[in-house]
Amino acid sequence: MVGREVMRMFLGIGDFARATGLTVKALRWYDEQGVLVPADVDPGTRYRRYAVGQLEQAGVVRALRAAGVPLAEVRIAVAGGGSPQQALHARREAVRVERAREDRALAAAERVLAGTESRHDVRSRPTRAQAWVGVVEYVATPGAGTEPAGAGAGVGAGSSAGAGVGAGAGAGSGPVVAGADGTVADADVAVEEALFDLYASLAADGITPTGPFWLDLGRPAADAGAEVVLCLPLSAPAPDGWFVPGRRTVAGVRPAGRELATDHPVTDDDPDDDTAVHPAFAALVRAAAERGLSIDLGTLRQHCPREVPGAPGSGTSETVVELSVAVEGTHPTGE
Repeated sequence: MVGREVMRMFLGIGDFARATGLTVKALRWYDEQGVLVPADVDPGTRYRRYAVGQLEQAGVVRALRAAGVPLAEVRIAVAGGGSPQQALHARREAVRVERAREDRALAAAERVLAGTESRHDVRSRPTRAQAWVGVVEYVATPGAGTEPAGAGAGVGAGSSAGAGVGAGAGAGSGPVVAGADGTVADADVAVEEALFDLYASLAADGITPTGPFWLDLGRPAADAGAEVVLCLPLSAPAPDGWFVPGRRTVAGVRPAGRELATDHPVTDDDPDDDTAVHPAFAALVRAAAERGLSIDLGTLRQHCPREVPGAPGSGTSETVVELSVAVEGTHPTGE
């Protein structure tokens, strides 16, 4: 009698599968992975037997797996002294982040499909020689490294040119800045800190910038990110060897020539990843082609945000950033 009562405390793998809704194959797999180990295994037949008390544990395993919790995390939650509640919370947060990413990707795709409706007035202007000094930041674009660099992207997508537009100018958040120690920070915050250091170092040495800052976007990095240079114009070249302490400092003189420029409104809908060519960048490339000009992507600049009047009669204003790029050649009308 005692033996029969003891036997009733266990369920064979088939009965346990029917009781839990898990397949026999799944139970064997969970055993091998240490997720749901049978209470007893016959040493001769190798038949697995499960304790009645494991029914609840099996239910937790099934629920967590149905919610998409990775198997390794399920193992820790139910068999490794972890917490099923914490595992579920972590999964919920991961789903939230992924949904937000998908929403951004969907919105970016909609902007690409509606791109022909976007119009940017592109102007041509002469430029004088300009001395400048700047500090370099590395901007890693979200999703970088998921595909081979340039795969199906074309000029400006996933490269420093088109994908970098908006980084650090208040035109969207998404790109991140990676420090030398591997830490990352929001691009806008990192740019503000770098600009502060640049202004402070210039002021300490009695050097006064002659105008607002710009971002030099034309520096591709070794991977899918970009090196963004925060530049300030100077009345004369910076002294030899001048640098901002703790930061990679560069300086030079932009030669006189001609460039194309266009304004782009700063909105929350600006592309903030590498899934699409920025519309302002596309407008510059298109305008150059229409005017028979060649462009130098190494000179692509995003200028300091500024306020401009809104729609006529609205009494409002909007924030825009100017994007410009140097061009070569002569427009048929003499531009």
